[in-house]
Amino acid sequence: MQKIATRLLAYAFLATLLSGCNDTADTFPLNDAAKRLGPVRVDFVRTGIGSGPVTITMADGEVLAGNYRVAFGATQGFAFSGGHSASALIISDGPVQFVATGPKTQILCRGQSTTAGHGSGECQTYEGALWAVSW
Repeated sequence: MQKIATRLLAYAFLATLLSGCNDTADTFPLNDAAKRLGPVRVDFVRTGIGSGPVTITMADGEVLAGNYRVAFGATQGFAFSGGHSASALIISDGPVQFVATGPKTQILCRGQSTTAGHGSGECQTYEGALWAVSW
């Protein structure tokens, strides 16, 4: 009976981890081209696994879609003393990059994400409009 309860708890935890939650990034125009295009809205899903869908809505209503992926780094450490041992896995900040594409616009976004799920970067159209982005 305890094994079944443990499995159910593990499945519930995994489902919560993978279900994700919707979030919005803050954006700030960094040049005149971005100011002319107007504000953009960046929506994404935090999945807990370092990747997920992202949608950028331009001021004129055009919707761009893409998928972000965080390349987290990791370090492993081991310690031994007598008959005992210990190990640790440290996950570090990682770069994130994606392209969001719409019917007439493409935006390349690059930044740095933290293990807490926050970060900052820049998004730029191929025509040169540039926004600072923080999440």
